Amino acid sequence: MPASSPAGTLISGQSIPPTGGATVRMELSILVYVLLMIAFAKALGEAVSRVNQPPIVGELLAGIILGPFLLGAAFPSLQGMYAADSDAASFISDLADLGMLFLMLYVGLEFSTKLIRRSSWVGAMIALGGLALPLVLGLIVGVLFDLGGLTLYFVAVAMSVTALPVTIRVLKDLEVLQTDTGATIISAALITDVLLLFSLGLILGAHEGEQTVESALYLAAGFVGFFVLAILIGRYAIPHVYRLLRWMRTGEAAFAIAIGFAIGLAVLAEWAGLPGVIGAFIGGLLLRETGTGLKVWARVEDILSGVTLGFLAPIFFVLIGFSVQFDTVADNVPFLLAIVVVAVLGKLAGSYLPARASGLRMNESMAIGSMMIGKGAMELVFARIALETDLIDESMFSLLVLMAFISTVLAPMLFRTFYIRAVSTGEVKPVPSERGMFPDRPDTTQYG
Repeated sequence: MPASSPAGTLISGQSIPPTGGATVRMELSILVYVLLMIAFAKALGEAVSRVNQPPIVGELLAGIILGPFLLGAAFPSLQGMYAADSDAASFISDLADLGMLFLMLYVGLEFSTKLIRRSSWVGAMIALGGLALPLVLGLIVGVLFDLGGLTLYFVAVAMSVTALPVTIRVLKDLEVLQTDTGATIISAALITDVLLLFSLGLILGAHEGEQTVESALYLAAGFVGFFVLAILIGRYAIPHVYRLLRWMRTGEAAFAIAIGFAIGLAVLAEWAGLPGVIGAFIGGLLLRETGTGLKVWARVEDILSGVTLGFLAPIFFVLIGFSVQFDTVADNVPFLLAIVVVAVLGKLAGSYLPARASGLRMNESMAIGSMMIGKGAMELVFARIALETDLIDESMFSLLVLMAFISTVLAPMLFRTFYIRAVSTGEVKPVPSERGMFPDRPDTTQYG
């Protein structure tokens, strides 16, 4: 490579010369930036988990603290992490994009039909109520604040999301995932996220093309075609994948098969006009039913969990926190308050009323509604895609991130309060693992 080649060839894939201080400094700065992001994300994730908050809250908070408006302003040497034209920022962005794909694969693997079969009818009622009310209220708020077109629909849908991965993580941490209440919440969250996943995919797909009847029909055909193809893959290709996984002797080789399968479906989704992360999500769903029960699959899940939750996903969420622009938020406080109210109270009421109508009592219904208000991974993934495709601007993106942050903080706090009341009043039967949720009962868990 000529001596005049620019620094930062670590990103471009070109060979790095054996000498040249500028290149070495750029390489080291990238490593330092990534180290800072991981350290801040995991430290704050661990810290908030000690106060019964999901780690995603700490990772978003890490991005806000480490971002250009706080530490970036105090330490100008960190500006290389944020500048759009820097090699470091480009590399970090690529890691975050890979984190989106791995995260959606991981989310797909968390969907278990066994958890929701016993509560699917009640869950469907709660899901529909929890979708309809915040969606309608979101449309009204959007119109009042002069939003229009697909941006209006996207923001309204974003207010209706329930973060299934965060929900599962919180219920696991509180040790109530296998209860009837937990099954009802998972069922409702599953139905909600699947419906909204499709809706957000259609909105993003429509935005990228011309908004005509022909393009809408073409998009719908591509959408249907992709899922028909996914069903066929599940029917005819998955048995071969299963046999291949059984033949694998190492978890690392099986992990490569799983990643390749997810990336292949992501490519098919892109060809169909949908975001590639939807393909990764569907890949996770199919692999869940295929790999479960195989010896090698436990190793695959461990590797995916480590790579995703320990490395790539924290970088994605920290990068999301970088994008919060407090100056634009300060100019839009009324709108922020409006969408937070709709996302929290609208979702809570929309989920509570169907739960009560199905025969559940007050505190259990409030606990279910509380857990349904949490946003998180899915909303932030699609918000990032919407920002990159200019469906929303940076100001709107910042507001949606803060809305997700606030709702994700409130969800486990409210759930724990109302679920404890439900157990105390006899509305739900306690199981031995729930004793740690009560401070007046001796227990060694972190919730004692």
